Parts: sequence; structure tokens; C-alpha cells
Amino acid sequence: MPDDTTNPGGKNGSGPAAPRVLLLANLGKPPVVEALESFVPWLEARADVVGVHETRQTARTNGQDLPAADLALVLGGDGTFLSQARILVDRQTPVLGVNFGKVGFLAEWDIDHVQRHWDTLACGGCRRTQRLMVDVDVFGAETDPYSPDGSEPIASFLAMNDAVVTAGPPYRMIEFEVAIEPAAVQRPAVTVAGDGLVVATPSGSTAYNLSAGGPIVSPGVRALMLSAISPYTLAFRPIVFGADCDVWLTLTRGNDGTALVIDGQIACNLEESQRVRVQQHRRRLTLVQNPELTYWSMLSHKMRWAVQPRRQ
Repeated sequence: MPDDTTNPGGKNGSGPAAPRVLLLANLGKPPVVEALESFVPWLEARADVVGVHETRQTARTNGQDLPAADLALVLGGDGTFLSQARILVDRQTPVLGVNFGKVGFLAEWDIDHVQRHWDTLACGGCRRTQRLMVDVDVFGAETDPYSPDGSEPIASFLAMNDAVVTAGPPYRMIEFEVAIEPAAVQRPAVTVAGDGLVVATPSGSTAYNLSAGGPIVSPGVRALMLSAISPYTLAFRPIVFGADCDVWLTLTRGNDGTALVIDGQIACNLEESQRVRVQQHRRRLTLVQNPELTYWSMLSHKMRWAVQPRRQ
């Protein structure tokens, strides 16, 4: 743990103004509460802490009430990070995830890392990457995917990882019509039957998309993935397409419990003939990367990618 000597460029120093830092903490996790007791005083000596907010009480509807900041620290796990990313993306606040969960693939820092690299963090010296997010809109049957201009969605969501349509109870196979960039291509939709569909961003390629047999895609690639969940036919394989394309999913046969699920956290019922459009969001999320890790090292260490089997 670093010593308590004041950073020359810190809050009490004569250097540049201290950065404004917003703490978004999942206080439902006892280790987060315990860590904040010592971390907040440490940080206040080096930064202008503009607020400590409970993540379970923040949402897109009240996100505009959060104070302006130069950096947001999200303390929780990957699920906490996802929920706060949807709030912060339009504020254009760089986000750093401090992991108190299991995998920590998005929340790639811990408290020791933050303290060890604070001088670099404070001056904006840590590498930042832009993460693609998607708008997910639900339309009624009257909306024409081939000419959707002027149509108003029934419901709208924002996702960082994925939008999933899942069969739901009574768990019979469901059926879709799938069209990619229909207004431009003007080709008939394809029909897919199975337990559901996953439309994922590169950030979400290692989540449900991967479990459904989809590809791992580097976060720097501007693309979306479409993977079927237990498809009825082998002919429908996962695909990757440019992020400039929109994809439309029309539910032609569903169950009572068929639902659209956003980032595994928000769900809404989906009825037959309703249409889901997924397209890239107008802004990217700025993610502050841990200088001790790379995407590829995390993929190998945390996801066990390309790890050789152990020999006895």
C-alpha cells in the first residue's frame, strides 16, 4: 500500500488541480463498505471526491442528478459496472471498475491497483479505450423494418453487453424473422427457430454470446455479433457484422414468458409480432484500463482462453 505522502499534484499540493472523482459503490456488498472506510479518506487527500453514491439507487432516470466528475470509480463487480455504464455513457465520464465480485472482466482494478497507480490516474495517463454500446428498441407489428422512419418505439433500452430474446415459460421453441440492415439491403428476412437469440457487443462477446457458441471479439473492433441459442437447425451459425448495421428481430412464434433481456439485468415481456431493433448507441463508454493488465492477459487468466490442460 502506498505511503500517505501527499502527491505534489494532489489536493494539498501546489501542482495541477486535483481531479474530481465520483464514487459509485454497491453498498450491498460488505467488502465494499469495509474498503470505503479507509479508501475514502485516502482518496480525499488526493482528489476532490464529489460524491459517494449507492449504485442500487442510481438509474438512467436520475443519472443526470449525479455531480460532474473527471473520473468515476465503480466499486462492485461486473454486474455493478454494467448498470453504471448505462448511466455514465452519455455523461462522457471516464469509468474505472474496482472489482469486488467474481470474475472482474470489466471491473479490472482493485483498491491496491488504484493506489499504486494514482499519480498516473490523476493526470489521465492510464490508457483509455472506447466501448461500443447499443440502443435496443421494441416496436409494434405495424412498424415496417424496411421503412421504419418516424415509428415510435413501445419501449427503449441501452445495453453494454447484449440484448437477448429468450423463450421463457412454458419453454417451447420460439421463432423469429431476422433482418440485418433491412432498409438498405431490401432483402427478405431469414427465419430462425430455437430457444432465443443473442445480439452482443464486443464487450459482451465473452458473456452470454460465448456460452451460446458465439465468437470472442476484441473490444476495439466496431462490430456486433448475432448468435442463436440452441437453434433448431445447424444451418444458422453465429455471425459478426459491422456496428453501422442495425438488426431487426421479429417474434413470429413465442411463449407467454418470452422476454427481451438487457445485460442480464432488465427484462420486458415480448409478444408475438413485436419487433426488436438493435443498433449502436451514438456515444461510446470511456473505460480506464489497468496498466498491469491487457485484454489478452485477462482473457487467458480469467476466462482460461487457450490455457493448456494440466498434466498429472
